[in-house]
Amino acid sequence: MAGHVEEGWNQVKRKGGRLRSVPAPANNGADSTVDDGIRPNPKPELSVDDLWRYHGSVAKSEEWQVSQWWHTVRQLLEEASSQPNRPVITQAVCLGPGPYEPSNGSSRARRTAHMQTAAFCFIVDHLKTRSGREIKCVVQEPRFTQTDKEFCARLGLQVVENPDAFALVDENTLLFGIHMELDIYNQALASLPGIYVGAGLEEWEKVVDHDDGDSKSPLAAFSRMKAAYDQYPFPDLDYMFSSTVMYWRREQT
Repeated sequence: MAGHVEEGWNQVKRKGGRLRSVPAPANNGADSTVDDGIRPNPKPELSVDDLWRYHGSVAKSEEWQVSQWWHTVRQLLEEASSQPNRPVITQAVCLGPGPYEPSNGSSRARRTAHMQTAAFCFIVDHLKTRSGREIKCVVQEPRFTQTDKEFCARLGLQVVENPDAFALVDENTLLFGIHMELDIYNQALASLPGIYVGAGLEEWEKVVDHDDGDSKSPLAAFSRMKAAYDQYPFPDLDYMFSSTVMYWRREQT
């Protein structure tokens, strides 16, 4: 997924392996994209209506694995949100789901983009129902085409340009970013959110040297969340969701 890399970022000292299902941090300059081969179709063939129909077929699939996954996600949200002293969420930020019509026609990339977006919307709907409050929803994906942006608008999502979403994150934000680069997570976590869904500290510690007492560690934001948030494993689903956690901030009483 793409991200804006500022000068002065700490160099990440990596251990022997790589974070499973999470791209390695990029070093190719500002406004870079992950070299995952996924690009938007330069000549989109699908209309907004086409994307809408496909999205519904993927998100509402009656395939047993998918239906069970949605059931598990719903149970997770019920458990997490039922705890006392939860943050009030007023906005939600989704980072880098990917283009909805990839240029190489990859069914995996297409399905991933739609399922991750559907999961984001599902979490937002749950939070809105629990709180009775409206939640402003923002998505940032530099690879979106105009058709992708119009599709997001139909979903009720406001598309912002890279890197504008990072500055929106605050204590009343749901931050949702699946399989992102570490430098992108760190930009988004400059201010800690109320709820976070993405790669967790334990997974990053497998591949990045880290000292809990080092405030300049590339994992410092994850350490702060680990100490002050309740952590829940987010359900795996094939290649679309893996090594993912959900952090909920514990409000001070």
